[in-house]
Amino acid sequence: MAFIVSIAGSDSSGGAGNQADVSCVEALGHHTLSVITAITAQGLRGVEHIAFCDEQTVQAQIKSIFSSFNLGAVKSGVLPNTVGILTLAHALKTSLKPLPYVLDPVMRASSGARLMHEDSVQAMVHQLIPLASVVTPNIFEAETLTGRTITTIDEMIAAGQDLLEFGCRAVLVKGGHASNDPGVDILLDSRDVAAPHFIRDQYIAGRSPRGTGCTYASAIACGLATHLSLYDAILQAKRFITKAIANAHRLESDVWLLNHRVATSLE
Repeated sequence: MAFIVSIAGSDSSGGAGNQADVSCVEALGHHTLSVITAITAQGLRGVEHIAFCDEQTVQAQIKSIFSSFNLGAVKSGVLPNTVGILTLAHALKTSLKPLPYVLDPVMRASSGARLMHEDSVQAMVHQLIPLASVVTPNIFEAETLTGRTITTIDEMIAAGQDLLEFGCRAVLVKGGHASNDPGVDILLDSRDVAAPHFIRDQYIAGRSPRGTGCTYASAIACGLATHLSLYDAILQAKRFITKAIANAHRLESDVWLLNHRVATSLE
């Protein structure tokens, strides 16, 4: 059992954010340590209220966890304030051992609510992306970070190459919101930029449950914590998230809840 740190917002509906991370990590047999960065009120139709946690609260949570536990991996989602970003960067840099770090650059909720201020985005780019084992943007996030318009596989690759220039080890550009071939994600590794990997699995049309990005990133962190290679960790996480979507619970005609209980192992 590994200790996986989830640094994320709280979703009162349990569909995304820290609650999705906990469900994923626990389903895969590990233990979640939580740093709550924001509290959201969410119903079936999305975010109704957001309260960002104050800087000192986020800072204290990070310091407590990093000083107390033998960590296996770190996953971050919503990081709305710069102090929290700087504190996490310091914790990663001064850790007694190199920690796998999965950075999911969450900037808005599925419903469109903005979750990150511009100054925090810039702090993330300069302070956290260079420390990441892998950055996992969706199409919107990759467009925001690179200034590109992404509609094709080639544009996903170009955006991933741009993101590698920020200093991270690898980038996984997720294609779930792409208009063409949404079942494929693109993995680019800084050690071989010219050889992108195409991560494919079944695309399940007509379902867009919340928390898919959170779950995907958390599952990757679990794989890295158990010493899988990055590529193998992503392949297993892709299978897990695809299965969780395929077995999602329908709450209303177009509202789905991910099923994290589809497996207790990625093997």
